[in-house]
Amino acid sequence: MRRVPVWALKPGMIVEKPVYDLKGRLLLNRGLELKKDYIHHLKRMDIPFIYIQDDFIPDVRVEDVILDETRARAVNAVRTILEEAQRQPPGSGLGLVLEQKKFGEIVDDIVDQLLDNPELMVNMADIRSSDTYTFAHSVNVAVLALTGAIARGGFNRRQLKQIGSGSLLHDLGKIKVPLEILNKKGPLTREEFARVQEHPEEGYSMVSRQGILDGPSAEIILQHHERNDGNGYPHNRTEEEINPLAKMVAIADVYDALTSDRPYRKGFPPHRALEIMETMGDIFDPDMLQALLNHIAAYPVGTFVELSSGEAGIVVKNWVGLPRHPRVRVFFVGEEMTRVEPFEIDLKGQENRLVDRVLPEEEIIKLIPEVFPLSRGGGGEKWMQEKRK
Repeated sequence: MRRVPVWALKPGMIVEKPVYDLKGRLLLNRGLELKKDYIHHLKRMDIPFIYIQDDFIPDVRVEDVILDETRARAVNAVRTILEEAQRQPPGSGLGLVLEQKKFGEIVDDIVDQLLDNPELMVNMADIRSSDTYTFAHSVNVAVLALTGAIARGGFNRRQLKQIGSGSLLHDLGKIKVPLEILNKKGPLTREEFARVQEHPEEGYSMVSRQGILDGPSAEIILQHHERNDGNGYPHNRTEEEINPLAKMVAIADVYDALTSDRPYRKGFPPHRALEIMETMGDIFDPDMLQALLNHIAAYPVGTFVELSSGEAGIVVKNWVGLPRHPRVRVFFVGEEMTRVEPFEIDLKGQENRLVDRVLPEEEIIKLIPEVFPLSRGGGGEKWMQEKRK
């Protein structure tokens, strides 16, 4: 399996991971052969990439930590709730539409699937367009927060469900923030940032007033931007004053935000995001932070890397607790990048051999043209021209 940007897709490629639309409807199923019209539709939907079958490493599959269908249902549920809330007139006494049974079933499914797979690593990015960012971000935060909570331990099932419910709706208050502020490409003014900082209280007020979430779940919405050092918002709470469930969600929220493309910057790759997160032990609970980071692959399966010892190849497996020590299938060695018969190196337990860098796409295309959807004889140049657009 390989992640391919949509602009680089070619007819005849085979879909490996299903693609869903904004409403959770299946667009492209696994095993479908891509056609020109399908690719055009993906571009119109502003979907940045999909996963396709890869003949180069056909035995390697990347598993999501929850089922594709569950993720799609959760995204659709969050979308329905936020859009319905946004349609309500200001000051309306109407209750926020929330099918609590259906919502609870989705949370249960996410919790069950994560409990059933405690050794899974977060290796896969979820497929989201700019239009679905808020909804997909909310679901990813729920998955990450629950992954960290289960890994750390000490949370019972009721608390896990509260983490799931609160994190799915943690950005509910953003429906009150003007889109021109949320989607602004440049720095926010002081007044604009102050408006953004109101969204935790806005969301908390909505769910509390209408009684659709219990106290701890609602506190996640209120406190997910608080920080242990007292420099968070909206109330500058310190470590002892922050709900432990909200502490876990706060960590997940920041990680997903770092790795996501936003109007004002491109998302960081996982290894860079982990480096940034590892410096945040003073503002987050250190044990919770480490519990989550232990389950996030710095170099996801399928990443082309070069090792400090000079070999280069593709990450084929990651290990819980060792996010920077993957197993790598080597295809090249030495400064000249000489092609060799593939063999594997496991960095687990090796102190003197590490990943030195992630190979950029421009370099990969020269080394292994068959890995990219390129025609021989000028394909590389065409690929680079498209990439620069």
